[in-house]
Formats: sequence, structure tokens, C-alpha cells
Amino acid sequence: MKTAVVTGAARGLGLAWCRQLAHNGYQVVLTARKAEQAEAAAASLATEGLQVHPYALEVTTETQWAALAGWIAERFASLDLLVNNAGVNPKDYTDPVKKAQCFSLDALDASAMLEVLHINSLAPLLAVKHLRPLLTKSKRPLVVNISSWLGSVSNLAFGGHYGYVGSKNLLNVLNKSMAFELQSEGIVCVNVNPGWVQTDMGGSKAPRTADQAVQELLTHVVDRVSLADKGKFLHHDGSEHPW
Repeated sequence: MKTAVVTGAARGLGLAWCRQLAHNGYQVVLTARKAEQAEAAAASLATEGLQVHPYALEVTTETQWAALAGWIAERFASLDLLVNNAGVNPKDYTDPVKKAQCFSLDALDASAMLEVLHINSLAPLLAVKHLRPLLTKSKRPLVVNISSWLGSVSNLAFGGHYGYVGSKNLLNVLNKSMAFELQSEGIVCVNVNPGWVQTDMGGSKAPRTADQAVQELLTHVVDRVSLADKGKFLHHDGSEHPW
């Protein structure tokens, strides 16, 4: 049985990843920042007849990644799929000052920006740093980082939004570099644009549900990519996204 870890899985796209992976026979570790959030999400899937393993994880804290790696090693021995889904978008901040510090040039604040970069860009690399030994024990290890069309330089056609745009673009290039470093170990690393999805971030007007988006990603990305795709930035349909 394959094993997967999904970050930021208390709701939305992350929870949908856990649901669809459990449906597909994976042993799923559902992580969220707080234990009660992870446990509530796992309980909601249990009502659907799906068993997942809740785990509290702050993605920016390396000691917690190290602890998770040990926890997985004791229970599952290896890891087949890591979905780095956890992320923040300053446009959704309720504090208008903090939002402006990552959104407007006049109000730009380095500390606020670095907080977004830590979560969106660097935490996925910290995850692989600590879970790498477990991934190398898989017959087909895969790392999927959730990026965004806003991470595309060539497609960017408006100003501002520095925190999210910058963090997703940085994630794209860091993943490409990581993919080349890990290719000799057979670990495939890709970034994906899930498209416009009905989540807290995407809003209710989005054309696709989170479960529909994940089903598409499983079919066109997770089930199909190989080392030849290392470092790529992919659309939800498996085609290459413009950088």
C-alpha cells in the first residue's frame, strides 16, 4: 500500500487530496497546523468511510518535520507521495495593515514578505529535506508542490500582490533546482497549477470543486509523471505551464 503526506489539509484542496488519495488506496497522513484541526478533518473523512492519519505540523518548523519523518518511519517505513499544499495568500488576511505590507509597494514590509516566503517557498524544501530518506525507499517517489498561475512571470499582467506572486515564483525555481539535485535518487519533483478551484482562497464562483481538481491532478500528473518531467511547472491537465 502506498503512503502519502498532505500538508495544509484541514480543509479545501488539501482535504480533497486526502479524500481522493484515501479513495485510491493510499495510507494518508493528513497534516494541519493544530492537532484539533487535523483530527476534525480526519473525523469528517471517517464519516465517508475513509481512514487517514491526522498529524499536527507547523510547516516552517524544522524540528516538527524531523519528528514527522520519525513518526512515518516507525509506522510505514517509506513515503511514496508528498503533496506540499500548505500556503497563505495575503489577499485573504483580515488585518488590512498586514495585507498591505505584502500587497502594496508603498506599504511593503520585509518581515511580512519573508513570512509568506517561508511558508509558500521554503517550507516545501524543508519537507523534502527531512522526508528524503523515506522517499528514496519508494519504488516511485513523487513530490507535488501546489503552485499557482500567478507564479508565471510571462503571464503576469498586473501590479502588486508581491507576497503571493513572489512566493509562488520562487517556489517554481527552487523546485526545479531541487529536482535536478534529487534526480539521481529517482525522486520526481513537480509544481502544479490546480487552476481556479472552489476553496476559501478561490471563492465560490470558481468553476471546479476541490475534489474535481484533485481527481484531474491524480489522473494527469500523479499517475503519469516520470523523471523526464523533473522540475516542470504543470497545468492541472498535465500540460506544461508557461514559466
